[in-house]
Amino acid sequence: MSATSIPAERDEFEKWCKDHEIRTVIAGSADTNGTWIAKHVSLSELMSLVDSPSRPGIGFSDVFLVCLRHGWDVVEPTPGLGTYFPNKESGFPDVFFRPDLSTARMLSWRDRTIGVNGSFVFPDGSEVPVAPRSVLAAQIEKAAGRNLEPRFATEFEFYLLNGSTDTLFPQNYPLEADWPRPNVYQAFRTCVDGERLARWEEHFGNAGIEMEAIHPENGPGQYELVIRYREAMRAADDAFIFKNGLKQLAKIDEKMATFIAVPRSDWPGSSCHVHQSLWSADNGEPLFHAADEPHHLSATARHYLGGMLATMKEFTALYRPTINAYKRARAYSWAGTTVSWGVDNRSTGVRLIGEDPGSCRFEHRVGGADVNPYLVMAACLAGGLYGIENEIEPPEAFGGDAYADDSLEVLPASLEEAINLFHDSRIARQCFGDDFVNHYTLMKRGELSEFASAVTDWEVSTYIETA
Repeated sequence: MSATSIPAERDEFEKWCKDHEIRTVIAGSADTNGTWIAKHVSLSELMSLVDSPSRPGIGFSDVFLVCLRHGWDVVEPTPGLGTYFPNKESGFPDVFFRPDLSTARMLSWRDRTIGVNGSFVFPDGSEVPVAPRSVLAAQIEKAAGRNLEPRFATEFEFYLLNGSTDTLFPQNYPLEADWPRPNVYQAFRTCVDGERLARWEEHFGNAGIEMEAIHPENGPGQYELVIRYREAMRAADDAFIFKNGLKQLAKIDEKMATFIAVPRSDWPGSSCHVHQSLWSADNGEPLFHAADEPHHLSATARHYLGGMLATMKEFTALYRPTINAYKRARAYSWAGTTVSWGVDNRSTGVRLIGEDPGSCRFEHRVGGADVNPYLVMAACLAGGLYGIENEIEPPEAFGGDAYADDSLEVLPASLEEAINLFHDSRIARQCFGDDFVNHYTLMKRGELSEFASAVTDWEVSTYIETA
């Protein structure tokens, strides 16, 4: 059963669930890091919530919005912040998860379970402005105001590791790949792993995620998976379910799937390439292709591209959201490192692809696999819409080796540099609002502070005898 076969209408939804003996609903959405924040509820509890207009949703302490990745350290707001930020002085009250039945997905790797996404809201029903899915929803609404329908697709690279989280965590994650050497594009590896890949494809198909392709990548134990393009929110939901679901599927196989951008210094990094195009909300026609224009790009496409490039440096903190992500940003890593674009050029920050109106699209190549799908799509779309609103023309397409050209503007080299640009960006505040910019900035600075006090393996091995 695919997600599209789960009815969204209340009575039909309940009947479908009872016919399929659904007993558990995982209800929730993403936190800032893209982790699935949810509660397991019964079907009857979910339906009672839907039936009660007086109940705002399922309660969650808003502390989850300020927990760092370890889950036990909480980021404190700076004095006089002036925008929404959960804090101990307010007692970390509840925000509420409001489920959207149209997002229901069959999670067939679990027993009689569905997942339901939706929005985090305040008691009065208004959306929490720092919740990632709401951040993307706001950009989609802006596009709709211009009769534009954004469509997105993602390509995620990831590593499959020997050992599960249960066995690797106590040993401080010694990383050993599921297979010892790279097999990029080789059918041998996909044949050897055929049974596992077929199970993954079936489970993701049951969840409504259409896998277009999967193949071994350039690192040992590394795969790339391509998800079919969809309307923007559906594409982000697909990517969100995929990342969280794959970790669960790997655990069932007593393996570990990781989306860290660079797991080991001697392994290639893992990317997230974001494909995107705009379509008419009136007649469903593609809007990026113009047969008689240079590179067949319409004015809408040029301005969208111009906006993505104009905001690329200031939005880098959303494309590269972790300290580790910047270790991937190096020459000949297949990662975009400059503010640049080219026609089918994999060394640039944005790659133009497509030979006909329906396939004409931009591939954003800056982000690593550690991105939050909602925020990386929101960043691309916000930049593109900013370009359309201001009719920003892009520079000429770059036709050479972007890694070797010193004239190109280089992207931020660290999370600290990127987050400072984001915090100070007038465009970011215009696009996302002060609530989100301030919240995201403080969360990332909290992560930087944790790292600054950590003692790394490199420090120990370098200084333990010589200091």
